[in-house]
Amino acid sequence: MAGIASLEKPQVASKEKTLKISVIIPTMNEPAISKVVDDARQALRHFDTEIIVVDKSIDDTPRKAKKAGAIVVPQSDVGYGNAYAVGFSSVAHDADIVVMMDGDNTYDAYEIPMLIDPIVNGQADVCLGNRFARMEPGAMNARNRIGNQLITGVINTLYRLKLKDSQTGFRALRKTALDALEMTDDGMPFASEMIIDARKKSMRIVEVPITYRQRMGEAKLKAYKDGSLIFSLIIRMVRDYNPFAIFLTIGLILILGSLLSGSYVVYEWLTRGIITHLALTILSAMLFMGGIQVISFGLLADIIITALRVKR
Repeated sequence: MAGIASLEKPQVASKEKTLKISVIIPTMNEPAISKVVDDARQALRHFDTEIIVVDKSIDDTPRKAKKAGAIVVPQSDVGYGNAYAVGFSSVAHDADIVVMMDGDNTYDAYEIPMLIDPIVNGQADVCLGNRFARMEPGAMNARNRIGNQLITGVINTLYRLKLKDSQTGFRALRKTALDALEMTDDGMPFASEMIIDARKKSMRIVEVPITYRQRMGEAKLKAYKDGSLIFSLIIRMVRDYNPFAIFLTIGLILILGSLLSGSYVVYEWLTRGIITHLALTILSAMLFMGGIQVISFGLLADIIITALRVKR
């Protein structure tokens, strides 16, 4: 069963020379790309390494990346998720671990060995870097911090996880785990989709503390637009994988409404022995019966979806 753990002191693995690591970096006009690629190559110098830059720049980013030793793959479409889909399709067939990171120098490439260590040691299929553990001042504004924590809280609640940073862009996956994941979103919700699908497939998910620095270059995240898309994705995934969670929530809200509206009716009957608010009584009864029915429908839908999933 999938779980989430915080590994405060991961040790560098002993199988370094036998592993092939693929690092994917999506870029769009990144002034720091040379440093990011150089640091990643140096950090992984004891591994069999390939660095793939998926580029959609109009400046000299691809030239710098290629000069630093990266494989540059052009991105013809748009979107964060699409960039990684292009990168995943370019990974060598014999890769063991795939690392995802940004090209704006917010992540410390020298922490890649720490990020992949839980996978190397057989403790995880997916490892996420928790930016909040060692975040430099000014690296994330208050709006993005609150939005991240809100999205992470929703994912934790709906999927029974204990993540601290679900939106991190610094993560590593076992190649066999990556091949098993089914991700379709082209935009920023891709990051959440990966975690949700990994959880649904009972993969082991862990977090490690990482450094998070101020970016070099222009920010690509559109907080309000991307945040709303992420919440939309979460709702769709719950609908498709765990409809009972939605129906149960709605049903409980209806039942709570019936209890609140019916409390006066009950109070009046207990103290005066009569009921004068007939409309309120009917409303309370309808809300209560509606809540029970919604929960029942959710339970039935969950049974049907589970049965269909087992058939596959």
